[in-house]
Amino acid sequence: MVESGDYCWVVICKNHRYHRRDNLFSGHRILLGETDAVSGQPPVSGEIAVSCDDCGKEYYYRPADLMRIEMDRPVDFTPHPLFRP
Repeated sequence: MVESGDYCWVVICKNHRYHRRDNLFSGHRILLGETDAVSGQPPVSGEIAVSCDDCGKEYYYRPADLMRIEMDRPVDFTPHPLFRP
């Protein structure tokens, strides 16, 4: 079950070799936290460690790697520790 039309912060998994078989052009999105259409990027200093929910690999991402997208968020989603209220 998913909720429709949510805005979320995501990064694209760097394990391209693993994810290429599923999504060749846009990469696997790792959901980090909820947002809205107008809020600014959360204050993230330096790199953050993010584990992929699909392949299980952990990579480091810069603040510039964060993207806001509109996507259906799983109802049982747990935000990344840096994106929890």
